Amino acid sequence: MTTPATSAPRAVGDIAARIVARTGMPVLLLAAHPGEPTVTAGIDGDQRRYASTAAAYPDGLRAEVHAPGGPDPEQLVRRALPGADRVSTAYLATPGSLTRGVEARHGGLLARAGTWRGWHLLTVTEDLNYRGPLPALRLIGADSLPDGRPGRPCPAQDQP
Repeated sequence: MTTPATSAPRAVGDIAARIVARTGMPVLLLAAHPGEPTVTAGIDGDQRRYASTAAAYPDGLRAEVHAPGGPDPEQLVRRALPGADRVSTAYLATPGSLTRGVEARHGGLLARAGTWRGWHLLTVTEDLNYRGPLPALRLIGADSLPDGRPGRPCPAQDQP
């Protein structure tokens, strides 16, 4: 189940901060993307805890954060681009460093995923065929949360 974060128009950062406060999960945004994403929080059905956040953009691009115990980086890129022939090693820009991860390419899209401080991060961006800079990312709430822990329990109204 996902819980959309929609209400009166607000800055995307404000919406993301509200999701962080409610779920205990950081939110990853594509910082330079001109579109406004729909930000959601996913629930682990077994434990009734928030397990992921996602920012989905109108053009199909997205950024996600998953708590430990969920899909690993390779599973994330295979799920994001199921038609990709192979998954290869890649480096992702993370706050203050690079982290080793994986990537897959298919249909003009590039999916990259890796683990940073226990959180599994995924981005799906346009495939620039190794030209141009890495996408600018904005991670909301990571500094205020412990390293990679499951999200908060879901309130009763969010449960299926």
